[in-house]
Amino acid sequence: MQAADCKCKKQMKGKAMRQLFYFALFLSLAFGPRSCFGFWPGIKHFVRIENELANQQLNYHCESDMDDLGYRILAPHQEWEFKFRASFDTFFQCSMWYANFIVTFDVFYPSDAFMDRCGGVHCIWRTQESGIYLFHIKTGEWEKMYDWRTRT
Repeated sequence: MQAADCKCKKQMKGKAMRQLFYFALFLSLAFGPRSCFGFWPGIKHFVRIENELANQQLNYHCESDMDDLGYRILAPHQEWEFKFRASFDTFFQCSMWYANFIVTFDVFYPSDAFMDRCGGVHCIWRTQESGIYLFHIKTGEWEKMYDWRTRT
């Protein structure tokens, strides 16, 4: 009788392991490599904007479909940061302008490629006269992403 109990327990343990494996496989297929390796929904993300314009204030307005963060001004060499919990459809866009120049772009969007460019969940944007730069935290390098356009 004892040998039969042992065999039954082994079979139940094997069945539980198979169910766990199938559940993990289902999750990886349902959410794809995005949730396994790169962008994770529900995690807190940060976006920082730095004004490195020489003696110029930076005006900007950032918003998503759900949140309007308002019109703001940054003095030279100041920075501003906001945080949020992202989902698969979270996009934040900012319009920035100074003097006679303007640019509008996505400061956050949920993709593995974008998260890789930031180097993590903390995306840092820097404005300079030569353009808009994104900091890659892991490499410590600034990458020029956008040029200013002349306002009409």
